[in-house]
Amino acid sequence: MARPEAPFYVGSTRPSSIGWTRIIVTLVAGAALVAVMSTQARPFPPVLILAAALVFVGLAFWTWIGQWTRFIVDEHGVTVSLGGFWPQRPWPLADFRTVQLRQVPQSTVGVTVGGFGWRRGRVMAARPEELRPVGRGKVFTTDDVQRRTRILVTRSGTLVEIVGRGGTDYLLSPTDPVATAEAVEQAIRARR
Repeated sequence: MARPEAPFYVGSTRPSSIGWTRIIVTLVAGAALVAVMSTQARPFPPVLILAAALVFVGLAFWTWIGQWTRFIVDEHGVTVSLGGFWPQRPWPLADFRTVQLRQVPQSTVGVTVGGFGWRRGRVMAARPEELRPVGRGKVFTTDDVQRRTRILVTRSGTLVEIVGRGGTDYLLSPTDPVATAEAVEQAIRARR
């Protein structure tokens, strides 16, 4: 059987309703603080009001770019661009052992993943019934309670879990998880 060509797949993640709520609450809290600072009997200096506004806009922007992303799957691995414009260091293809689809219900996403957005953390290991193989691959389970993971999760549902060779896994929630998982699986096979 011939080795497949490395893919060039472009995918994306988008904020869920929880992500949008976090962004809006941050902006509303900032607007309320600026309004209170501006309407005092002795108003705060304009520089402090502007600084407070910029801090809250910056926090909302950081939350947005950590959830509204574009990523590329190619011969290098998975390269995530925060906000669709700020590329990060690739998740290296050489570290990928296998890829699988993982079902994470909305009721347990906070406990399982620990939070939304682009980050590193420890993720609860999947149970076999939560996993589906991709292509000709097999599901990979572990006895570990938690695994060190690079995370780009913005919602619950079907996620793409890339099992790493060096002790770090990768978990992302693309808008099209099946196509993303197939592209990662093709990249892994092309490298072998």
